[in-house]
Amino acid sequence: MKLYRNAIILVVVLGLLVTAYFLISNKKTANPDVTAESTAADINVIKVEQEKITSLEFNNENGSFTLKKKDKAWSIDPVSELPLDNLIAEASATDMSTILANSVIEEKATDLSKYGLDKPATVKIGLADGSTKEIEIGSASPTNEGIYVKNKGESKVYLIGSYYDNKLKLSKGHFAKKDILPVDPTTLKNFSYEKNGAMQFAISIQSDSVMKITAPIEESAEVSSIGPMLQAVVKLAISDVVDENPSDLAKYGLDKPAYSIEYGDGTTTKKILFGKYLQKGSIAYAKFIGGKSVFTIDVTPLTFLDMKFSDVINPFVYLPNINDVNKIDLIIDGKTIVSDITTVKDNADEDKFKVDGKDANMKNGNNNSLFRAFYSAMIGVTMNKYEPDAKPIGTPEVTIKYYMKPDSKVVKIDFISKDSNYYYAMRDGVYINRVFLKSKLNEKDGIRESYKALKKAIDEAK
Repeated sequence: MKLYRNAIILVVVLGLLVTAYFLISNKKTANPDVTAESTAADINVIKVEQEKITSLEFNNENGSFTLKKKDKAWSIDPVSELPLDNLIAEASATDMSTILANSVIEEKATDLSKYGLDKPATVKIGLADGSTKEIEIGSASPTNEGIYVKNKGESKVYLIGSYYDNKLKLSKGHFAKKDILPVDPTTLKNFSYEKNGAMQFAISIQSDSVMKITAPIEESAEVSSIGPMLQAVVKLAISDVVDENPSDLAKYGLDKPAYSIEYGDGTTTKKILFGKYLQKGSIAYAKFIGGKSVFTIDVTPLTFLDMKFSDVINPFVYLPNINDVNKIDLIIDGKTIVSDITTVKDNADEDKFKVDGKDANMKNGNNNSLFRAFYSAMIGVTMNKYEPDAKPIGTPEVTIKYYMKPDSKVVKIDFISKDSNYYYAMRDGVYINRVFLKSKLNEKDGIRESYKALKKAIDEAK
């Protein structure tokens, strides 16, 4: 009986809960306020088909200009120095096709000044049938929850989201193409960098692996240093257009640019002048050479601005490929060491080497060629200092003669003593502005030690 009584109580409670649920549900459905709230977001200020928009006329504190569409291409009037970005113009047309209000503030406003609509900014939308719609933009609401707008010729005032401000009050610069020269860095043919009006270096790019410095003096470029620079400059883009017709370039530090960069792909060349920093170390004012418009650029990628000339030149004294050499005469420590080289293209196992007429194809414990180590030591001499104004004199302490294929033309490298620590490097009797430590020849992988290891293996093979 007790179980039976409990079951009855549970059924009664369940019935009461179900009844309460339906009563509450019916009460909510009958509440007219809920329906009003759900439709409040669908207040159209502007509603047109985006495809039928043929023009957009902007008038605001940034100036007055008109975008015009013909077929699928947009143009701007008056014409800008910077080319128009068709995608940005099309996106703006999309934004203007539908403008929704959060609420209606006043149905028949008589005092427009309290909404900032007595002297409004405007956007006029031209349509394919010749008709127009014009929205007037006023001030922000006191709580900054939105901005006041109305349609031209009407007195109804709406409140729209504050995010619309960046869509309605646009400048000509907003529509400019921001990419400067967006090409693959491997297509660049020239690149130069000036600082305070003085040329730091100008590079002629022949291929990914062959680059020549053409100014301030001619040199071989260090490809590993130049490559990252080229990758950085092709990514440069305009952040914002700040002044299309500046009256005072000094305001932006562009009367005397701090530095300039020029680069091109053989078809198009861009030269950018950089002035003051808007944000120290990151955003700088800039303009094109011969242009008027001042814009900003993020210069963070330009990590080479403080590099020295010596950082971009090839540090090697002479770096011939072993496959291009027939013979080498090394004159060092009062003796001449003659190396004969026979290489087989694409088959290094068939290469043959001789030193002073003796077989020199031995390998070390790691199965590496001892002769190749010796060869690498001779071509691997790199500078420690770049001294372009020196005038070496004296007898070479070390000479390396490379007999080059196919006709055994000689390239002669001389090391002339500068002092007790350094050598000057000469190539074919001409000083090549490179100075290196004498101790490099005595290092474990230097010329003397690598020759000693090879000579020991040759003697032990007798």
